[in-house]
Amino acid sequence: MLGPMPISLHDLRAGADVFSHDGEKLGSLTHMVLKRSDLTLTHVVVDIGFLRSGHHLWEGGLGLDYDRVVPVEEVHSVSDDGVELRLTAGEFKEMPEYTQEHFEDPHDLTPDDFDLTDVVVQAQRLAGFVNNVSNAWLVQKLNKPLDSVDIAEGTDVWRQTPHQKLGDIKRLLFDPANERLRAFVVRRGIIFQKDVILPVRYVSALYDDLVHVEITDAQLSQLREYHEQGE
Repeated sequence: MLGPMPISLHDLRAGADVFSHDGEKLGSLTHMVLKRSDLTLTHVVVDIGFLRSGHHLWEGGLGLDYDRVVPVEEVHSVSDDGVELRLTAGEFKEMPEYTQEHFEDPHDLTPDDFDLTDVVVQAQRLAGFVNNVSNAWLVQKLNKPLDSVDIAEGTDVWRQTPHQKLGDIKRLLFDPANERLRAFVVRRGIIFQKDVILPVRYVSALYDDLVHVEITDAQLSQLREYHEQGE
């Protein structure tokens, strides 16, 4: 089990091993979920992997989702060895899946028009007559607050004017005083790569798979390089 180091959200990074409070490896950190309104960290997402899922290949196990979402309050400590939760392995197993799949009737946004939704409904009814499929619509919903956005390593960062890709996110930097996101570490370049610190004041929009920024060439050239401790 990891030592009792105090939590430092600054050290959270994608790919880190995640352990239970009783010393069992649970998986690896894949995403961090931010509240849109103030960019505070609310949840972390842990990929438990196929081998820990308990599913079998004949159940279609390789196509299933093995992510679990955990409130950040349940993170006990972060170190070079990984992330330790306050939860035992048994308690972690009760954490909700990051995505929920369920069946529901399709919601027709244009009831007066015959469109794709109506085609789906008619096809389902026809299939129901021959006992081919159930009269239902498969919907996948993220099990996270509606006012949140999840950021993963590799998320693209684009400048809106001019419209160009600036790089991709390597990690998130948090203010230890209030746990708010203060900057992204962005990897720039293809052959000659470097990591730079992009303060959140330049962010104009956040999405689950994209970050938009408004920044001039002069401001971009003045961004400080980021170096891991010990480099």
